[in-house]
Amino acid sequence: MATIRDASTRTLGLPLLQPGASGSPAPPRFYQRFGDDGHVLGQGWPRITTDESDRQSEPRRDGLRVLFINAPIREWSYPNILPIGHAYVGAVAAMDGHRVDVLDLNAERREPIKGSLATFIGWAESRVVEKLERDRPDVIGLGGIITQYSWIKRIAELCKRVHPDVPIVLGGGIASSMPEFMVKRLPVDVVVQEEGEVTFSEVLHRLERGASMEGVKGTAYREAIRRGEWTVRNNGLRTSVPSREQGLDALPWPLRSRWPEDEVYKLNPVGHLNWQTKWVDGASVAPGQYSVSMIASRGCPYASRACDYCYAAYLGKTYRLRSPREVVDEMEFLKARYGVVYIHFLDDLLMTDYRWALEFFGELRERKRRTGFEVMWGGTCRTNIVADDVLRARREGRPHMLEQGYEVGMRQAGYGVESASPKILKAIDKSGQTLEKMEIAIKETQRVLGYADCSFMIASPGETADTVRETVEFCKKVDLKPEVFFFTTAYPGTSFWDLALEKGLIRKAVTGEKGPADEDIIEQYFLRLGEQGEEVRTNFSDLPDEEIIDLSWWAVSELGGQNTLRHPHTGDAQERKRAVRGATRADV
Repeated sequence: MATIRDASTRTLGLPLLQPGASGSPAPPRFYQRFGDDGHVLGQGWPRITTDESDRQSEPRRDGLRVLFINAPIREWSYPNILPIGHAYVGAVAAMDGHRVDVLDLNAERREPIKGSLATFIGWAESRVVEKLERDRPDVIGLGGIITQYSWIKRIAELCKRVHPDVPIVLGGGIASSMPEFMVKRLPVDVVVQEEGEVTFSEVLHRLERGASMEGVKGTAYREAIRRGEWTVRNNGLRTSVPSREQGLDALPWPLRSRWPEDEVYKLNPVGHLNWQTKWVDGASVAPGQYSVSMIASRGCPYASRACDYCYAAYLGKTYRLRSPREVVDEMEFLKARYGVVYIHFLDDLLMTDYRWALEFFGELRERKRRTGFEVMWGGTCRTNIVADDVLRARREGRPHMLEQGYEVGMRQAGYGVESASPKILKAIDKSGQTLEKMEIAIKETQRVLGYADCSFMIASPGETADTVRETVEFCKKVDLKPEVFFFTTAYPGTSFWDLALEKGLIRKAVTGEKGPADEDIIEQYFLRLGEQGEEVRTNFSDLPDEEIIDLSWWAVSELGGQNTLRHPHTGDAQERKRAVRGATRADV
């Protein structure tokens, strides 16, 4: 790996920040604030939260120039979600005295891409070259999710052609899902696994010193053997930062000021505000209805078992929560700073601990009493957790979590129901989710919030026409109009991934024939991944792909599902009888 400072191992000087409430001064580097067990070593140390605290983090003269490049995603829709992972690690870089710069290709497109994709790619590549040649960075940060693989590969290769000696650091779900594969296949120097704030701080410190990544927990990296030869090293995972005051509350808030939140992201609705237009183009339905996204928790308690179609463990395998007061502080800042009327929580599973939820609602009630603060918000839930609290609340003689949530602004509850067939629920291990609990949760959500935001999957192991019919009949019973019917798709880092490899489905998605998948085949699979559910890629059932597609359109038609455009890149409905890609249109 190229060095960007002299190769001495001395620690470059950094002025100490002011002492925190614990009385001791903050360590010079952010990662030094945390012990090997992930716990923060002091309380009250200054961090970036509001714009004012951002302005107080002056860059050092000898700090690194760190450029974050955000790859395009969902080009058929208006860009509406700030790359919050970039913004979190960007805040850490700024706190460590580095200069943070941004090239946000997703935001710069401004609107859905209706024309030639080749023309758009050419524009994006020219923007990367222009930025790199004008503002040579010391470090380039890339990251995202696995469906952005082709974009991230294209951007990383372009960066190396323009500045071959500038190290590239890869983070996000794409990095965590298969870290060693990403180092091998992408021209990146370091991969940051799982949550990145603490690890990224140490990576930047090593790069600044010109030191090796040996021993930096949470990283995989290229290690030079001799000129022109290198190998992949994996230092293993870093211990996750624990809940509340012990860890998560000591992290900075996202560094939103460097990304176009005002100019782009807050203008395009998320969550509750774009529920009606999400599967068309995500356009705003009313002027001045600004919205932003945030995170209140890390990880998912179900990730180690099911993690049906996402890599929920990319922020850590243990479920941890921020303190309700800390969460409401950020919400209040976002409303005051950006004028938002709605905040959408991007958590893998927000409403998991009902006791935390009730404490959170209490904090919102108290804040309204004290300051008059109110805002609409929404996030992910799970039917069995909501149903259990409905029953518990009846016994305890109190309003249940949805009723209390509505009182303090909750307007959307998102459920990954996946199926209403007991056979399929058992096959995909939707632990605790029964038809009875699904019915209780969905009916109460409809009664309290006005609608239930539910998604389903078709083509899971054991899927038949009868199991799809069971799902449709259940939806009719509870008068549910689902948000979307996805095709069950294997993503790396999930239990479905291993099953797809075992059944030969990854090779089939590329070549049309089942069989083993080597790294070449796996990369071709990643390069073809697009929006979830737009194509049948890994059909786990024994039904032909064509029948799975017919069943999905039948379910959409029967229930009035929202995803009537299977692939809305052009804004035109896909021809329903010719929807199979991957296996039937393989070209390798």
